[in-house]
Amino acid sequence: MEISFNYKEIENTYSKFECSDFRDRYIPFELFEKYLKKNIANTFSTDIIGYSEQHKPIYRIDVGQGSQKVLIWSQMHGNESTTTKALLDFLNYVQLNRSHFNVQSLLNCCQLRIVPMLNPDGASLYTRKNANDVDLNRDASNKTQIETKSFFKALNEFKPDFCFNMHDQRTIFSAGKKEYPATLSFLSPSYDEQLNVNYARRIGMKLIVAAYEVLMQTIPDQIGRYDDTHNINCFGDYIQHMNIPTVLFEAGHFVNDYQRNETRKYVLLSYLKMLEVVANNNIHSYIDEKYFQIPLNQKLYYDCIIKNVKNSNSNFIGIQFTEHLKNKKVIFQPYVTSLEDLSLCYAHKYLNAEHNNVFINDSNELKTNLLIKKLNINQKLVNL
Repeated sequence: MEISFNYKEIENTYSKFECSDFRDRYIPFELFEKYLKKNIANTFSTDIIGYSEQHKPIYRIDVGQGSQKVLIWSQMHGNESTTTKALLDFLNYVQLNRSHFNVQSLLNCCQLRIVPMLNPDGASLYTRKNANDVDLNRDASNKTQIETKSFFKALNEFKPDFCFNMHDQRTIFSAGKKEYPATLSFLSPSYDEQLNVNYARRIGMKLIVAAYEVLMQTIPDQIGRYDDTHNINCFGDYIQHMNIPTVLFEAGHFVNDYQRNETRKYVLLSYLKMLEVVANNNIHSYIDEKYFQIPLNQKLYYDCIIKNVKNSNSNFIGIQFTEHLKNKKVIFQPYVTSLEDLSLCYAHKYLNAEHNNVFINDSNELKTNLLIKKLNINQKLVNL
């Protein structure tokens, strides 16, 4: 009897197993470690694969005892926490449903090794890079950082059959050229500069197609395909080059969800479907050519577009938020990033100046790279 999860039911009952300790974007290592010791270590096998540049432990969590080995890692960029939240939700789901046939069968078929926070220093600082100001996802080939060395030592010891590489992406991406945000994007990374398709890459494509078919039932226009330009220094490309099937997840924006608590649901649904396919050993029933039917990510979104602006030559102002950590909270600071014609672009929020001047910080002189501390449209103060 094959495993067959009811994904609509899982989505509708998500609050029952959602990790409510983590609802914000900021997950400092110290809070994560406290949660792990209290809620995870007594249920699942945990260990330390190494230490960060600032000597914080890098934890792993083992789930299941099957023959199909899946290595999953998250937050190699410290400010990308959505997939970490989804992994903690997954552990709750497994614990609550351990006696159910689907979960039992999954654990009997698969052995998961989860590294939920590969960059603990960056997580506490809420920075993409590690404590040495190095992007770990550009260090796969050189292996200059202790986190990178620890990861590949763990990978070589575990010898995974599949790898899931978990990230967040910016709010700028649309799923194709239509007015839909890329709530979740996938990539089966390229293993060479010619973007050829070898065995490992083809398997990654099939897994993505399986997840895509599930997500099409809930967010049909909000799934994108990430750019596959080859970079051997990236973990996904490097591991795919090792002929280990690898899938890149990019958690993105859902409408009015800057904390990404809707997005985390779809992350969980997608890798749960992939694990189901692995456990059922029916990967080859999915057609890898359908992978290329997933719309390619486009950089068409702004966080806000102000239209019909009298004091802009293009009549538009494009605004993007920049994330900053303040008092242990992530704040979103708005910057003017474009004064060009944005008639072919989209926004998560639109404002209409109705052919009036727009005053930013009490000035009608507009320029890019300007932090918006005060926004006035038609003599009215506007909050972004």
